[in-house]
Amino acid sequence: MTDTLRTLIFDQSSCRAHLVHLSKAWQQVVNNNNYPQPVQKVLGELVAASTMLSASLKFEGSLIIQIQGDGPIRLLVAECNSRLGLRATVKLAEDAKIPENADFKDLVNATGKGICAIILDPRNRLPGQAPYQGIVPLAGTSVADSLEAYMHSSEQLETRLILNSDHNTAAGLMLQQMPQHGGVVSSKAFDADGWDRLTTLINTLQTEEHLSTETDELAKRLFWEEDPDGLAERQAHFECTCSREKVGKMLVTLGQAELDDALSENPTVEIQCDFCNANYSFTRADCNALFTESPDNEGSQDPLPPTLH
Repeated sequence: MTDTLRTLIFDQSSCRAHLVHLSKAWQQVVNNNNYPQPVQKVLGELVAASTMLSASLKFEGSLIIQIQGDGPIRLLVAECNSRLGLRATVKLAEDAKIPENADFKDLVNATGKGICAIILDPRNRLPGQAPYQGIVPLAGTSVADSLEAYMHSSEQLETRLILNSDHNTAAGLMLQQMPQHGGVVSSKAFDADGWDRLTTLINTLQTEEHLSTETDELAKRLFWEEDPDGLAERQAHFECTCSREKVGKMLVTLGQAELDDALSENPTVEIQCDFCNANYSFTRADCNALFTESPDNEGSQDPLPPTLH
């Protein structure tokens, strides 16, 4: 079964693993934009990571990973909500040239000034309530390295990530060492070597095997001797949350004067969503109506505004 997220609990070792295998949902992201292959690979890895990290959300809302780069890629965004609806996009520098062999560091951290942010955005935020945001400098030479460093720094959780993607598939495996809570009676003694053993097992995973093997089969191959408890599989899907209403609210934040300037050059303001390429057209009458309607424009905003044309 494609587009699945599987969670395994290793109670004796106080560890958990998430495995994700995305095909249809990832291909919808790919088909929305014509990214160069090295850019596509990095974005696929980020999408797989966001899906696994969202599995731990304790609220209805979204987890957003943003990587701001100082190379040809200026911004990478991958978002996955509590229903496993995902979307992603990339902002490239103007006239960016992407070598065929460009790696993560070349693309986003060329001079060591890139940053990684993880944003937790509840769906029903109170007026004036900001999303939680954690930011750390990019570390290492891959998406996995940077997110492992983030989890260690911000969440104090030992984390091992394996991420792979190509044009057809985005796949991920995340192993985390969970805190041990007192007062829990277990029929089995704590396995102090469990983390090291599980890490060794997942380090045997090869790229081709990872991309071609569904989560259920991969879990059996890697952990058949460990006897983990498995939670119910969940299905991921592509889901863009853009709407005409949200775009209208964004236009209001630009102000009447800026919209008037845009309309003096064109009869309509055209807005294209960076995630799904949906196009929204606003005439002068439409724009005027935005400022005469209810002034209550507070609420959740997309992490990356659509492009104004």
